[in-house]
Amino acid sequence: MAGVGSIVGGAFGLLRERPVSVLIWAATYCVGSVLISFAIVFAMFGAILPDPQTMTQPGSFLGTGLGLMLLLYLVLLFLLVVLMNAVFRAMLRPEEGGFAFMRVGMDEFRMFGLVLLVFIGLFVAVLVGELLLILLVTIINFVIGQGPITAVLTFLLFLGFLGTVIWAEVRLSLIFPLSFYRRRMSLDGAWALTKGHFWTLFFSYLLVGLIFVIAGGLLVWTMMGSYFTAMFQAAGDPAQIEAAGQAFAAQQFAMSMGTRILYWVIGAIFAAAWFALGPGLLASATRELVVDEDEAAIFAAESDGSVVD
Repeated sequence: MAGVGSIVGGAFGLLRERPVSVLIWAATYCVGSVLISFAIVFAMFGAILPDPQTMTQPGSFLGTGLGLMLLLYLVLLFLLVVLMNAVFRAMLRPEEGGFAFMRVGMDEFRMFGLVLLVFIGLFVAVLVGELLLILLVTIINFVIGQGPITAVLTFLLFLGFLGTVIWAEVRLSLIFPLSFYRRRMSLDGAWALTKGHFWTLFFSYLLVGLIFVIAGGLLVWTMMGSYFTAMFQAAGDPAQIEAAGQAFAAQQFAMSMGTRILYWVIGAIFAAAWFALGPGLLASATRELVVDEDEAAIFAAESDGSVVD
């Protein structure tokens, strides 16, 4: 029976059972993302280490540079798809093997197309939902007028919209690992598989999400704590805000190579945890729910006499 403990435990089990693969995924992502980032900076400013003053000139990378930058972002997305599929393969189809379970084949191209379709679909759906929310709030303001009742209704509508988005995302969250497992895009399958398991999945995601929020917050603070402090002390003064931004930019450009390497190593560790506890969590949930689904189907078949021991 799928539960929060078994789903989260399966994701953490990936760190224990496949530590070498997890490290290879993290290293591949870090090296690939750094190279692509350098290429993006070159496409934007014509140099890998541009002059800070040129970075404030808008429009300097339009034209062919913009097209190249978009292509590089797609390459980075495809790299993430390859690594995400490697995690799915390690947990859902481990018999296929391979170097850290990484491959470039039909599974990856299918998943790449699915990721683009889902992102576009979610963007359109959320945009339409936001427009409807704005329309409803406008109608309420027109009919009732501004006041405490309007404020309460607006807040309730916002909570309802947010809750609907979270509910839909959780119900569709297994579309990627399930499509990989079944070797076909499976939107309806993901919806059916998560039926009756919303709260189990929600609390699993919430638990792992809190871990990343806390760890990510500490990491960001070590890198940008002085900048945040300066922004707080600026108290909205435009001159001090600009000075804080310039000081932070100068600090980044003056950073020693040793410090940069340290941050890269920390980023690699963070990436390793993300691959295990991000796609790994989705794969673990899929594995648990597919087992439950298969067992339920066998029980139903035995009950109606279509399957006999």
